Amino acid sequence: MAYIFPKKIFPNALNVYLQCPFKFKCHCDKEIKAEFIERPESFVGKVIHSVLNDFFDIAKVPVDKRKHQDLSKMLKYSWARMPKNGWSNDYWSDEERIKLFGSAEQEKAFGLKAIAILSNYISSTDLSVVPLSLEDWMEYDMGEFILAGRIDRIDQNSNSSIAVWDYKTGKLPYHNNVEKMMQEDLQIPIYAVIASNLNPFAEKIRAGLIYIKYSRVYDIVWTKDELKEIENKIITAIKKARDDNDLLPHINKLCPWCEYKEICPDKDKIEEKYKKIDEVTW
Repeated sequence: MAYIFPKKIFPNALNVYLQCPFKFKCHCDKEIKAEFIERPESFVGKVIHSVLNDFFDIAKVPVDKRKHQDLSKMLKYSWARMPKNGWSNDYWSDEERIKLFGSAEQEKAFGLKAIAILSNYISSTDLSVVPLSLEDWMEYDMGEFILAGRIDRIDQNSNSSIAVWDYKTGKLPYHNNVEKMMQEDLQIPIYAVIASNLNPFAEKIRAGLIYIKYSRVYDIVWTKDELKEIENKIITAIKKARDDNDLLPHINKLCPWCEYKEICPDKDKIEEKYKKIDEVTW
């Protein structure tokens, strides 16, 4: 593998390392990563993110028009124009989407479910929000490393506070304790550190996860001093990943769904620990 530890650190990549060093190795290898096709769930997640970005962009949907916005039309528009990757405008064709979802009927079912999820979330959220930024690319140079990422949404709550939000389109987290969640998932802490340094006026940073499907919010408030301590923990985690010369697999409950399972050197151990269940066929 052409693995080289990156100077620019993305939150998702660091989370992948904490989950499994071997998966991190594959994730950072462009040649390996390019061989694995997208899953229907990840495609739908990207579309939902795109719709929410447009919905809260006042240049596209004025605040007074949000209540009456046709979410179905917005989703179908983004669905047909979803890029295959983040560096081109090469969209998925009808044939390619049908292959991805398994059939035209399956694609339609996923699409209708996505519309329902969006409608449910929008019906219960604050429609008066005017975000400071939406899916803006942000970087924070820490000297030895650069933290980088595309933050879903940043709101200004007051003259001295901001809120940093990340949309989640999957299942609810295992933990209900937000402090525990933030210890195991560094994505939001990293986004909070980046946003804090790029918005020096903010003395307090509210950061959290919005689970779109369930209209659930998990959030926490940090001061600048607290974020400095978190920044040191992030640096420690990055150095641990950088100095790991073995990057061996870590068998865990998510292994059966890993896109790199077929090339994992511990594939047999995964199958032994998480045996496939033969479901009834009638």
